[in-house]
Amino acid sequence: MIRVRSHRTAAAIGAALLATFALAACAGDDSAGSSADSAASSPQAGFSDESGGRAADSGNTPSSAGSPGKGASGSSADPVTTANLAASQDSLARRASIALKVKNIGQAVAKVRATTATAQGIVLSENIGTAAGDAPLAESAKVTATTYGEITISVPSAELDRVIAELGSVGTVIRSTSSSENVGGQIVDTTSRLQTMRVSVERVRAFLEDAKDLNQIVALEAELTRRQSDLEALEAQLASLKGSVARSPIQISLTTEPGAIVEEPDQAGFLVGLKGGWDAFTASLSVLLTVLGALLPFLALFALLGLPVWWYLRRRRPVNPSPTVLPQ
Repeated sequence: MIRVRSHRTAAAIGAALLATFALAACAGDDSAGSSADSAASSPQAGFSDESGGRAADSGNTPSSAGSPGKGASGSSADPVTTANLAASQDSLARRASIALKVKNIGQAVAKVRATTATAQGIVLSENIGTAAGDAPLAESAKVTATTYGEITISVPSAELDRVIAELGSVGTVIRSTSSSENVGGQIVDTTSRLQTMRVSVERVRAFLEDAKDLNQIVALEAELTRRQSDLEALEAQLASLKGSVARSPIQISLTTEPGAIVEEPDQAGFLVGLKGGWDAFTASLSVLLTVLGALLPFLALFALLGLPVWWYLRRRRPVNPSPTVLPQ
């Protein structure tokens, strides 16, 4: 029995080994087939990878070629250059005023006009015998056609300094002022808003062309009119800003009297400090008197009503008898 069982066990083991070998052979065939399939498809994959690699190389080549140029330009950039200064000056709106003492108003006006024409400027306004500008006239000044005149001219901004220097030779300079304002930020902002508004207007026009309903057409026309008016307002604002940069106004005051125009006061000194302190004292006193004058009616009313009440309460108050002193 033992031998029979041993033979059966050996047969079972042998069958198991044969089954294992058979499974291994099948797995080998499947792997061979799959490897063959992958080998067959590998040329296409290799072509796509190669083409992708070439595309990547072709895409990277310009950027790598352009990067040195950027680095070179960035390293050679100078924060303060002549171009930067010129760009900043291109956005300055400049204006000036000058007061002159002359011998003859008519001759001085003729010289001013000649200087304006030489600088390719224009005369904006001319007032002879009237004071319409900002020149500080003295209280005793006599404004007549032969003693006082005002002319406002406009010249290119590049000619402003030269024109002021030439006007100084017309007479004796009493006072001269100049100012400038940087409007570059306003120009950039207005330009950006103008471009956005133009796109918006074109978009509404496109909607209006495609509209079929009457209500939609009416609403779109109203919206287009509103945006068109906003666009025109921005265009006018931008033109005004650019005009203030391109040209500079000069206000010229002419007088034949020595004290007709107040001269520029000194900005430092004992007398200036004394005058400033006296002005502050008188201003403070004026404020104090103003407050007192405002409170005086209320104080009078309180006194009129309060005094009778105080007198009545005082009469009703009991009088304490004086203590008696016993004789010793």
